[in-house]
Amino acid sequence: MALPSTVDGDTAALLDAERAKVNAALAAVADEAVEGAPAALRDPMRYALATPGKRIRPVLCVSAWRAFRPGPAPDAVYHLAAAVEIVHTYSLVHDDLPCMDDDPLRRGRPTVHTVYGSALAMLTGAALIPAAVRVLDHAAAALRLEAATRGTLVVELCRAGGAEGMVGGQFLDLEGEGHPLDAGRLEQIHRLKTGALLAASLRLGALAAGARGAALEAVSSYGEHLGLAFQIVDDVLDVVGDDASLGKTAGKDESAGKTTYPALFGIDGAQALAASEIAAATRALRDGGVRSPELEALARYVLERTH
Repeated sequence: MALPSTVDGDTAALLDAERAKVNAALAAVADEAVEGAPAALRDPMRYALATPGKRIRPVLCVSAWRAFRPGPAPDAVYHLAAAVEIVHTYSLVHDDLPCMDDDPLRRGRPTVHTVYGSALAMLTGAALIPAAVRVLDHAAAALRLEAATRGTLVVELCRAGGAEGMVGGQFLDLEGEGHPLDAGRLEQIHRLKTGALLAASLRLGALAAGARGAALEAVSSYGEHLGLAFQIVDDVLDVVGDDASLGKTAGKDESAGKTTYPALFGIDGAQALAASEIAAATRALRDGGVRSPELEALARYVLERTH
């Protein structure tokens, strides 16, 4: 049983339009991402990059840019955002491996290791990391950002995707399987595994647009709260959703013996916690003087999404 969607038409239209632009950017940078790779590695890399998805991280990146540079964003901003999605894609390729979550389905189609084997899937994920950095730096150069800012963007992306972020969170997640965790430990895992890259997506867009000081911190705080809410909703959907609506195997958390927010607080309690994080996210923007109806609408989408 899937939760009923209450996402309004304007937000749905925004997401559809922005996803199309992100997908176009991913297609545009695919040649750059696989450049120099052995022929046998190019196909799984392209397969991974072409996997459909919500694209919420790159959409947030572009929306953060527009919060400080209103109006249509240039193509280079979408290429910058595509770099974030490439890092996210690498994490999914590795998460799905038999030695990790062992999932045959991702975003509604067979996972990379199911199609190409575990060895090529492992190498595909590894190859996507430096590919993302190259795409990011080229996009920053196209935006004529200063060298120091370009370096900062690379550091932000690598921290979020590495041991201080997703990789560290994945380790703690695996370590916690089969062991009861308290709410504090569960929050730490989610803030690293999911929240770090989501928050970095916003910081990249804001930094590239010239945000600094209190405004940048407001966007960062928004991202941290949004990232936790996103994962809490994921936990809920894993319980109430199905394979078709989620595009991946439902019920994996329980079968893997993972502690989740619904397990600790129940479905209603977890949903209330997610709503509280969304409220804190939008409050952080307003308190920091960042007026962005677009980011606020995307926060509501994260809470109300059904997959």
